[in-house]
Amino acid sequence: MKTTLVIALTVFFGLFSYGAEEPSFEVWSYTGTDIYPSAIIATATVDWNAGRDDEPEADADKSEQMTWLGDKNGWVGAKVMNVPKGTKIKVEVSGDGWLKPSKTEVTVAKDEDEVLVMPKGVFDYDALHKVKQQKPANLNVKVSVNGKALDEQNEVVTLRSINECPFAVIFGEGDDATADDLSWMFAAYVNENHPWIDGILKEALEAKLVDSFDGYQSGDPEKVLAQVYAVWNIMQRHGMKYSDITNTPKSKFAAAQVVRFLDDSVAASQANCVDGSVIFASILTKLSIKCGLVLVPGHCFVCFDLDPNGDLDVSAADDERTVIGLETTMMGSNDLKPLSELKKIPAKQRDQLAKKESQASSGTFGNALEVASTVFSEHGDDFAEEGSDYQVIPIADAREFGIMPIGFSKEKP
Repeated sequence: MKTTLVIALTVFFGLFSYGAEEPSFEVWSYTGTDIYPSAIIATATVDWNAGRDDEPEADADKSEQMTWLGDKNGWVGAKVMNVPKGTKIKVEVSGDGWLKPSKTEVTVAKDEDEVLVMPKGVFDYDALHKVKQQKPANLNVKVSVNGKALDEQNEVVTLRSINECPFAVIFGEGDDATADDLSWMFAAYVNENHPWIDGILKEALEAKLVDSFDGYQSGDPEKVLAQVYAVWNIMQRHGMKYSDITNTPKSKFAAAQVVRFLDDSVAASQANCVDGSVIFASILTKLSIKCGLVLVPGHCFVCFDLDPNGDLDVSAADDERTVIGLETTMMGSNDLKPLSELKKIPAKQRDQLAKKESQASSGTFGNALEVASTVFSEHGDDFAEEGSDYQVIPIADAREFGIMPIGFSKEKP
């Protein structure tokens, strides 16, 4: 999480001494010179420090701590060096077209070698949402110390695409590098309010794949499973194929992956492992079916719970587990006719073809359930281990934490 870097952000090497050095500052950003609109938008209401004890751990090396003043949820600010106790610092940050002038004023409580001062960012969220391709932008930082203005600094940063999902922030280089886990950011691309979902569910009802979409109301796990299959069948009829498009221009500050929005995947009939999982997680969340994104080394799939009281415990024993995995990359294994074409076929032939396609689709669906669920059987202990590369991101938990879905927009940049 973002707060884990606060106590180990910068090691002081004794380069500064009070009285010998005047206060100075550097531009500071949590993600370096790469700015990720997706992260700023998705975490706009998140309080990283809620319920957190600000006191350092007893065994923490105090020389490796740096005081963080102003907005502790901030993204950009100034790292100010050589500040004695009682120093008053004003910081203003702004960015042309993406960050409106944002100010804060703080007083330093004790002598500090380095201190982070972070204004509450007044971001232009609409502008950030429209960034479809990376582009350069300015980040301007002004600092005054005890009323004396220091030379302002302008940093050229890179605004990354809204479709770039940072899942780790990297600090340092080589063997000394550490990373902050941001894998929960994938939940920001799950959009249970997407207007296309109603159309997908309507198609499933027209195809008479289910009588209704009622989530857990029936109390029958088989009916829950039938609803998931109905979505699977319709996505296959949309010609959804696996497309391994995940790479982004490399960054030395973060690890990221391209994630399409639901409408982009459906319109292009393409989905990588995360895209397909996002589609199902969006629809299942809309239906109030508990679901999550399953992350394993180099791959992602979706899971859902057949039990309304379940907690997506994928580490449970096989005979106790109520959560099922679904390997969405297998959607492209069948070529099913779109409903619009199916309706044009004479009734008798249509019924025969629909039956044949249904058997093929349900067979692949069963295989996709088995392949994904086997991962739980084989790696249950890995999922239970804290800090493991095997993890589940429950969408409901992400929403409760404050991770918002990145909203749908018809407007193209």
